Amino acid sequence: MADRSTIDGFAFSDDADVSLAASEIEKIKYIASKMNMDNPQGVLAVYDKLITGGIFVTPVGYEYLRTLQSFLYKNKDIPDDAVREIPVPISYTRALNLRSEEREEKFAKQREMRTLRKTFRTEYKISLIVNIILVIMVIAMFIITLKAENPNMINYRTAILNQYSEWEQELSRREEAVRQKELQLQEQE
Repeated sequence: MADRSTIDGFAFSDDADVSLAASEIEKIKYIASKMNMDNPQGVLAVYDKLITGGIFVTPVGYEYLRTLQSFLYKNKDIPDDAVREIPVPISYTRALNLRSEEREEKFAKQREMRTLRKTFRTEYKISLIVNIILVIMVIAMFIITLKAENPNMINYRTAILNQYSEWEQELSRREEAVRQKELQLQEQE
């Protein structure tokens, strides 16, 4: 099954590389249609121009260069030392090292995320426990405040009303006592 990123059996990871390979295929078709394979000197000249010009940069183009190179090596009219080597401008060890570094960075980020998740979970549990303790403390403070005998912000109205009613009752008792004393004094007189 061919998809957009596959050209001539090569799977590319980038759309720009796919379009570059497609253009190289068009160049290969054009060159193949114009080239006379019966003339090895002409093939060698075209081969040299393709290498010198750096026309091909994808594996598709290198494969075509390799095909031409094999043809020239097999031909007895062309000496092997006249056939140039195909230059490879990419350092595969650097690319491999870069890929390894990217993989290591990815693993390091994953490890860091796992550590952050564990840290977050731990901090969340601690925060939840502290919040529960604080809520319990606030509730306990309200209960203590409500049960306290001293007036405070929560029960000051009730405490003042109770105090005034006690004073009123005490005053009423004293007035009654004074009246009784007055009656006793009036009776004695």
